[in-house]
Amino acid sequence: MSYYTSIELKEAVTAMKQWVKQQVSQELWKKGQKVTGSVKKFAFQSLRKLIYPFSKNTIDRVYIAMPESATQQAKEIKERCGFYIPNLAVETVKISHNKTLSPKIAFAHEPILVIGEEQLQPSWVYDYRKGIFNVDYLHNPYEGYAWHELINFVSDTIHNDIIQSQKNFVKRVKALEKESFDKCYVFGTGPSLEKAINRDWSDGYRIVCNTIVRDQELWHHISPHFIVAGDMIYHFGFTQFAKAFRQDLAKRLHESQTMFIYPAVFHNLVKREFTDFSDRLIPVPIHLSKTRIHTNLVGHFYLPNLGNILPLALLPVACTLSKNIYLFGFDGRAPDDQLFWRNSNKHTYLEYMEDLQKAHPSFFNYHLSENDKNKYVKSVHGDVLDEKLMDAEREGWQFIMLHKSWTPIFQKRYISQ
Repeated sequence: MSYYTSIELKEAVTAMKQWVKQQVSQELWKKGQKVTGSVKKFAFQSLRKLIYPFSKNTIDRVYIAMPESATQQAKEIKERCGFYIPNLAVETVKISHNKTLSPKIAFAHEPILVIGEEQLQPSWVYDYRKGIFNVDYLHNPYEGYAWHELINFVSDTIHNDIIQSQKNFVKRVKALEKESFDKCYVFGTGPSLEKAINRDWSDGYRIVCNTIVRDQELWHHISPHFIVAGDMIYHFGFTQFAKAFRQDLAKRLHESQTMFIYPAVFHNLVKREFTDFSDRLIPVPIHLSKTRIHTNLVGHFYLPNLGNILPLALLPVACTLSKNIYLFGFDGRAPDDQLFWRNSNKHTYLEYMEDLQKAHPSFFNYHLSENDKNKYVKSVHGDVLDEKLMDAEREGWQFIMLHKSWTPIFQKRYISQ
C-alpha cells in the first residue's frame, strides 16, 4: 500500500483539476465551479447547524488560532485584544500539524484570529465561514486594519451613525458656504508646517490633518473647520503614539467647533473614546471602486479608495468646499530623510516612534524598501495622484503648492507667493 503526504495529495488534486479544465469548455467549467461552490456552501451550513443546532445572537468570545511556533506572538495578540475588544473573552487554541481546528471551533459563530501566512484547512470551510481575521503583526502589513474589521464584526451596525454624520456634514458645509471664501487651505505635517504660524489663513476654508493636534498654539492660529485622519496604526491603533494623538485630538475638539472626518471603518473605536463629540464625528465610508478626488461629498458621501490621507480625505473635503486648493506642509521626502518622510518635530510624537515600529514590524518592512527609499512616496504621491489632480484640473479645479516640495507632483504646482 502506498502512502502520500498531504503536499503530494494536494499537488495531485491540483493536477487533476487542471486536466479536467482542459477537457471541458470554459462555459461548462464555470457552471461546474458554480455548482461545486453551491454544494460546498450547503455542506458548510448543514454541518454548522448539526454542530450548533440553535442560532446564537451574541458573540461573547474570540479564538486565537495558534501554531506551535507562535506562543509568544499569541500572548502579545491576546494583550492587544484587551484594547480592541475589551468586553470579549479570549481563548487560545492550538492548530494541529495539518493546519486544522476542531469542528467545534471551525464551525463556531465566534471570530478566529489567525497567525501565519498559511490558510486554515480544509480551505473550503473558511471560504464560507465569516469572522477570520489575520492579526499577524510579523507577516501581515495590514493587521492594524484587521483589528478594526474585527471590532465591526462583533459590534452593532454603524449604518444609522453614517446617515446622521452625512446630515451633520451637509449642515456644516451649508453654513460655511455663507462665508463665501474663494479658496481652501489644506495642511500636511511636513517641516514647513512650523512656518504656518507666520501668516494669516482666515481668508479661506481650512482643513488640517493628523498630529497637528499636538500644537495647541498653531491649532488656534489656523482655527480649522475640519480635521481628518485615516491611518490604522498611527491614529487608530493601541500604541502610545496613537493614544497620544487621540488624547490631543480630544483636547483640541474641546477647545473648538472643528469637525473630525475619518474612514467609517474606524468609527466603533472613535465613538467609544469620543462620546462628548458625537455631533462632530463624521465617519465616511470608503468606496472601494471609486478613485475620484473631486467628488462633492454633499451629494456623494464616500471617500475614494486612494493612498494616504491627502487623496483619501483632505482633497475630497477641500474639493467639496472650493475649486481653488492651496497646499501647505507637504515637503515630501528629502534625500536624507528617514522612514516615509520627515514630519515637523513640533507636530509628531518622535518619543513614541520606536515603540510604534516594534509593534507593527510588517507594516514598516512592507512599505519601506531598502532598494527604493521613495517606494511609499511614489505609491501615494506619485503618478496615480498626479492623474487624479489633472482629472480635477480639467474640470476647473486648481491646486497650488505654497512652498517648495521634494515631491515632483507638488513641486510642479508650486507658485511663489
